[in-house]
Amino acid sequence: MKGPGFPLRRLMLLLPLATTASTGVAAASNDASAMLEEVVVRARKLAVAEFDAPLAIDRLGSDELQSLQIRDLTRLTTGLPGVALDDVGTRRGTANFSIRGLGINSSIPSIDPTVGVFINDVYIGINNDTVFDLFDLESIDVLRGPQGVLFGRNVTGGALLLQTAAPTARRSLDVAGGVEGGGDGGLTANTSLVLNGPLTSSLQGRLALYASEDEGYFSNRYDGEDAAGLTQLMGRVSLNWQPGEHSSLLAVYEHGRLDGEGPAAQSHRNGAGIPGTPFNAPRDSLQFSNDEQGYQDVTYDNLSLTWNQSLAGGQLTNVF
Repeated sequence: MKGPGFPLRRLMLLLPLATTASTGVAAASNDASAMLEEVVVRARKLAVAEFDAPLAIDRLGSDELQSLQIRDLTRLTTGLPGVALDDVGTRRGTANFSIRGLGINSSIPSIDPTVGVFINDVYIGINNDTVFDLFDLESIDVLRGPQGVLFGRNVTGGALLLQTAAPTARRSLDVAGGVEGGGDGGLTANTSLVLNGPLTSSLQGRLALYASEDEGYFSNRYDGEDAAGLTQLMGRVSLNWQPGEHSSLLAVYEHGRLDGEGPAAQSHRNGAGIPGTPFNAPRDSLQFSNDEQGYQDVTYDNLSLTWNQSLAGGQLTNVF
């Protein structure tokens, strides 16, 4: 039995209620047509319509991700029943993902996750460094419940399938940016640039660049400075080669650099409010006072190759 879709089925239920309600949904999303397009998922290793897949699945395409302003995986939690995509708190970027109550809360790399993350069908085997900004994605599929038959181990809670945008034959240049604020700290600014188009008659290319500067959501009472900030610089190059009518090779290379501060850790005596040293913060506040903020330095390189060959009875796919 399939779970409630997000946000397509929810929008379809709201439409008959009132004209003003449907107008409000369209205004919030900036593009109601993005919510009503035909939905195709790859959750069964095949491209099928969502309504034909016997799974509890939610799919968000590129237009929906943009309309809903999904900047990282944690923002998918709102509106997805039974899905909690949080970070662990003790180390920024480490996943504490739980679907239908099955999750792991640990920043130790050797502890296996219960919700598998797959980027371009490549499994990301640890919880560390999976909760950072997303950019230039084609789709995200959220699968609830055990997925071990098709996706192997460590998917007892479910799986997240992320597909980056592939090169196309249409020439385009897209530039976007945004500024956010909130909490006791400073602002967060991000910008992206995507260049796409044909290189030869059989080769298309795509270049995506992303930069983000987060001044920090918190304010450190020790020195009055913004705390828990993070700078992210990412670049992705994709090449799609079609040597023949029935074959294609997609190569995706991504490099990223993340430089930031450590977590914002509170000091308190079980919320009792007893004065003392160090500073005792109320549990229901964002206050903390650290004389050593710590640091975080992450550099990564990802390369994936996907070969598709059409056969008489279907298609052969090899993912490296």
